[in-house]
Amino acid sequence: MNTKVKDITKVIDGNITQGQFNTWKNKYGRVVKLQMEDDDANLLYAYFKKPDISIRSAVLQASKMDEFKALEVLFKNCYLGGDGAIEQEDDLRLNITTAFSDHIQPKPVKVEVL
Repeated sequence: MNTKVKDITKVIDGNITQGQFNTWKNKYGRVVKLQMEDDDANLLYAYFKKPDISIRSAVLQASKMDEFKALEVLFKNCYLGGDGAIEQEDDLRLNITTAFSDHIQPKPVKVEVL
């Protein structure tokens, strides 16, 4: 087997292939990988793309009515893949999406009036 083919078909964290990860990196630039434990101390992984302005707008609109709905909008629009349990279990999805939401919050800006 060709080494290059072997590398892209290699399964990595979150039961995705290296080839799938490479595709996401090429398409979205930055990919965020999050790790968490389930109730049985198994490590689970999820991959997200950074939200663009239209996704951020949809999340903001949803948050005015229901913060859980806002997290669901964020998950549905930014989640790329990972361990299937995250998609199937509400608690896992909520925890990982909350952590991702915290990660993408605006960074502090220093303002100086001259």
